[in-house]
Amino acid sequence: MEADSRAAAFCEAKFGAGRNHRIFLYVTVGTGIGSSLVLDGIPYSGARGSSGTLASSPLTTRCTECGVELRPVLEQIASGPALVNRYNHVSSKRVDKAEEVLAAAADADPNALHVVQTAGEALGATVGLMVNMLDPESIVVGGGLGTAGGLYWESFVTSTQRHIWSDAHRDLPIVTAAYGSGAGFVGAAAFALQRYASPA
Repeated sequence: MEADSRAAAFCEAKFGAGRNHRIFLYVTVGTGIGSSLVLDGIPYSGARGSSGTLASSPLTTRCTECGVELRPVLEQIASGPALVNRYNHVSSKRVDKAEEVLAAAADADPNALHVVQTAGEALGATVGLMVNMLDPESIVVGGGLGTAGGLYWESFVTSTQRHIWSDAHRDLPIVTAAYGSGAGFVGAAAFALQRYASPA
């Protein structure tokens, strides 16, 4: 019916946290990371239907100290599976779910604290850049990890604000999606009704 991030954004535009904003940026964080710019209630799909590909391309840079080319991919740092993989790489404990990493961070596990904080910071750096480019009225964050709260959310918000260039935009609202991880289902149904329902 529609890309999952745009379906979720449509839900939030019609019924949720974005309904009172003409232009907002929807970001979803869970198994993957996606986004959608919403203009006057409609998620913008782009020229080829692939807008919102936020986190699966490398952010290539070069180390100024040693010259090594770095190609970090945001989904490998800040998504749910990334938290699990990164934690298991540095800890003697084994976890299977991002929720376990978040719980370990809440219990002050130093490895979990590092993984979760740097994940939120990486997400915030990218979202801050998007704010600089797109100038939305607000940011609505959904997905299981995006609405989990705690250290991930706190480091994400702080990092986003730090990476916004203009003082006039640094205090824009950053809120969780009203429909949480169910926004995609509601949005897909709303899209279907809008496109295919017969006139009364």
